[in-house]
Amino acid sequence: MIPKLTALSFFVIIAFIIAGCYTKPYSTTNKSYKKQAKAYAKMLAQYPPKDSVTNAPFWIGTTNFNMRKPNFVIIHHTAQNSCDQTLKTFTTVKSQVSAHYVICKDGTVHHMLNDYLRAWQAGVSKWGNATDINSLSIGIEIDNN
Repeated sequence: MIPKLTALSFFVIIAFIIAGCYTKPYSTTNKSYKKQAKAYAKMLAQYPPKDSVTNAPFWIGTTNFNMRKPNFVIIHHTAQNSCDQTLKTFTTVKSQVSAHYVICKDGTVHHMLNDYLRAWQAGVSKWGNATDINSLSIGIEIDNN
């Protein structure tokens, strides 16, 4: 004899099935970020532990970075159709681009990289005699097409 399922039991089973199928879309890139960041841990230990923005509610680790000390802030727009598209671009190794912060149209701030790490947001650029702007700047991307 098969026992009857109550409505509550049915919904509990469905909830477990749905929860078991859910994956975090950035878990792979966050894992890669942590692995790379550990490689720089000894160098980071000599700097203050805080980033310049400590209240950004969302952290998404980018995989495209290395060490540097910032002197400039670079602000530009992403020219992509959505914040999700920008985050996907910045978490794809093939793209070879990143930023420290992404600010979405709705005001959400995604913190992607420690300020003492070198993001790859400025490309081939120059300011005065400085030619490696990625090594000298904090990159802030404004999500805007």
